[in-house]
Amino acid sequence: MSSGENYYLLASLPVLGEPGAPPPLSLAELRARASRSDAAPLVDAILLADDLRLRQGLLAGELTAVEPVVIAADQITAPSPLPDVLVVEETEDSGWRADDLVWKAYWHHAARVARRRHSPFMRAWVGMEVALRNALAAARARALGRSVEARQVAAQLGRDDTVVENCVTAWAAAADPLAGLRVLLRARWDWVTKEEPRYSFSQDEIAAYAAKLVLLVEWRRSMGVAA
Repeated sequence: MSSGENYYLLASLPVLGEPGAPPPLSLAELRARASRSDAAPLVDAILLADDLRLRQGLLAGELTAVEPVVIAADQITAPSPLPDVLVVEETEDSGWRADDLVWKAYWHHAARVARRRHSPFMRAWVGMEVALRNALAAARARALGRSVEARQVAAQLGRDDTVVENCVTAWAAAADPLAGLRVLLRARWDWVTKEEPRYSFSQDEIAAYAAKLVLLVEWRRSMGVAA
């Protein structure tokens, strides 16, 4: 898709409000609209991360029903296996948790998509999200007196970023878990706002839109509202 065609796609997408505002379209609707654009692999990779968060919540008993967008509903649990890109081979005595193995496979998949699509935004997004995920896991491990190294996933893909350090500090100081979650969502939103290539009509601008839409959906879930 040319920049001109991307222009028409971006022009057709509704404006996103600030965190807390209702998402103006669903993640499935965005995926359908972007399906014929050059940004489709980037959008799918970003939406896949949200599917995995839903899967994590379902398996932990925090959610009772989910509607994934990229993977099939029967792949969230059993009997159907996860897509091949989410499977990584590990020895039985590796010490890795099954959920961490899925995320390890996912982040390497997302990094490959970024390389293949020559996407600076996607590379940076993977680096920030991995670094934030690992920093939070390290903070939780230290608080519980457990090994930090055992919870670091795809650490080589993370990037040093003061935003991550400041975010974890603010999260740790939050009054309660819900406030902490929203600190993280707001920090991730601000990061995308800073990094998104505005008025470029590029695949990366569409990918940034997808990343923001996911954050709006996550915020609405934190409010107990169906997105």
